[in-house]
Amino acid sequence: LRHLRTERIGRLTSIGGTVTRTSDVRPELLVGNFRCNKCGLLAEGVRQQFHFTRPVVCRNPRCRNDSPYEFLLEMNQATSAEGASISEFCDWQKLRVQENSSEIPPGSMPRSVDVIVRNEMVERAKAGD
Repeated sequence: LRHLRTERIGRLTSIGGTVTRTSDVRPELLVGNFRCNKCGLLAEGVRQQFHFTRPVVCRNPRCRNDSPYEFLLEMNQATSAEGASISEFCDWQKLRVQENSSEIPPGSMPRSVDVIVRNEMVERAKAGD
């Protein structure tokens, strides 16, 4: 863990340590569908960027509504054509990983890092692993 630096961001990196804490598994919205509250136009496939992102303005040139959109959890809430997509979710969990005691220099405190795991990696590690 002591060798993690900014040049490793965005690259597949292997670390070793002990899991000291795990969060509950939570859903993460990946792609959302929204309906304009004014004209009812459906905004499909709105990609989420690590936080809940609604459309800013309606795409309908006659409407141009900039008030909040209604989030559609399932497509049966929408009145659109067949084959329309549904909102997509994935599971995620936060783990706290602490460096192994054999890697800690004498007189130093152990370092830890929070790791986010998604999809099939959720609930694979428990505290103490």
